[in-house]
Amino acid sequence: MLKAGKQLPALTDAAIWYHRADDFEARFGAVADTTQLDERLRASFIEQLGLTDEEISAIFDVQARPLNGQPLADVLRDTVADPQEYLPDLDDEDTGSGELADMLTAFERLANSADVGLRIGHPLLLRFVAALAAKRFLILSGLAGSGKTKLAQAFARWLTPAVDEDQPPAYALIPVGADWTGNDNILGYPDGLDPTRYVTRPTLDLIQRAAQPENADVPHFLILDEMNLSHVERYFADLLSLIESDEAIELYPGVDGDGNPQYRIGAEPQLRLPSNLFIIGTINVDETTYMFSPKVLDRANVIEFRMVREDLVAFLAAPRSPVLDELNGRGSSFGAAFIREVSQSVSTPTAVRARFEAEVLLFFDLLRDHGVEFGFRLVNESARFLHFYRLLGGHAENGTDWFDAAMDAVIVQKLLPKLHGSRPRLEGLLWAFAWACGGDRAGLDAPAFLTRCRAAGSAQDETKYGPETVERVLAGNPARYPLSFDKVMRMWRKLVRDQFVTFAEA
Repeated sequence: MLKAGKQLPALTDAAIWYHRADDFEARFGAVADTTQLDERLRASFIEQLGLTDEEISAIFDVQARPLNGQPLADVLRDTVADPQEYLPDLDDEDTGSGELADMLTAFERLANSADVGLRIGHPLLLRFVAALAAKRFLILSGLAGSGKTKLAQAFARWLTPAVDEDQPPAYALIPVGADWTGNDNILGYPDGLDPTRYVTRPTLDLIQRAAQPENADVPHFLILDEMNLSHVERYFADLLSLIESDEAIELYPGVDGDGNPQYRIGAEPQLRLPSNLFIIGTINVDETTYMFSPKVLDRANVIEFRMVREDLVAFLAAPRSPVLDELNGRGSSFGAAFIREVSQSVSTPTAVRARFEAEVLLFFDLLRDHGVEFGFRLVNESARFLHFYRLLGGHAENGTDWFDAAMDAVIVQKLLPKLHGSRPRLEGLLWAFAWACGGDRAGLDAPAFLTRCRAAGSAQDETKYGPETVERVLAGNPARYPLSFDKVMRMWRKLVRDQFVTFAEA
């Protein structure tokens, strides 16, 4: 009713909403026109709520007369009117922003309830949904059995409609096989024996369902489990290109040798990824898997799952597996708002733009010093992540207290996955990152702090600039970017021990 804070609500609007379930004629008797109805609605509303003149003038716009000019028959209807019909400035953008924050709260409450028992913390869940909104490709990395696949399944089942005879599933869990050496298991292939048929696979079936016009407002989720059991570039290169280019690829020639149109049952000649399709991949790292190349990790947000002792203690107190059936379709009413929001062109929230730009330039300069700088895509996706992090977290538009946590997530999800290599190549960069994420900035402007980080990046004086020096200075206090600092320290210690390190840990 507050119309997203743009102006005071009209008194008549409030009266209509208050009486929305009433039969107007039965309650107010015969009325000659909308002006008379307007007066009776207002009087009844004021009387029943006991509003004083001071309260009315403080809360409502008493001058606006929304019913003037409307035919009486349109007002005296049997059904309850859509609020947007009499709140004209309650537009889609405003309601969408509100629904996005409500969506996260609703999912978190149900997912962690006793009926479901997912055990997912708010910070991780906020990063998960904000990353999906910022980019339609998300990678979940970490220890086997830490809940990566369960979280992906849970969110997909909650946000998509429940499956029934008329509603096929809007999500698919596809286990990646160790024998996937081409894209046939993703995109199918033309039948070599029947020139009229195209052999599809569950992944292609899901993509085609998502592309149907009637499903445009329904999110669809492709969950690729254990993506690195095979070389990801061999089977996923086409989808990776489609995510970035927004172009179409050819599944088979659209014309035959004589130039006549050709169609195979099962698939159209060309395939384009619809904007309502989200791809979530899970990876584990051990001796049976292959490492992702940095160019694949660079095209996604990478969220690492780790176990902490407190979570294990809580599980031991009440061990049980999550009951995902309780989530089926329970959040599908948020689906259209989610699609609408993530399809918009967004930018860095104004209140934190200067701070974001300063941090981007700091880390760009440090990475460039070591030959691993980033490009426009990473900056754009990071800005989108900040936008959705603020919305999903329910933070005020002019607030800034959320920025450090959001920027911490950007560093650990987008920048650190780029790092892999030997000790001579990476040690200095990890020292510089330790100072950038945890070093004291008091009394230093941006150029001075960059100079200090660059001095650390030379990796010459361990007693003065080594990562453990930063830890001692912190003395148990959290770093500015605690997630990133903790990850940098783990990577550095592994680098010292093994002389080589990657972002993904065994």
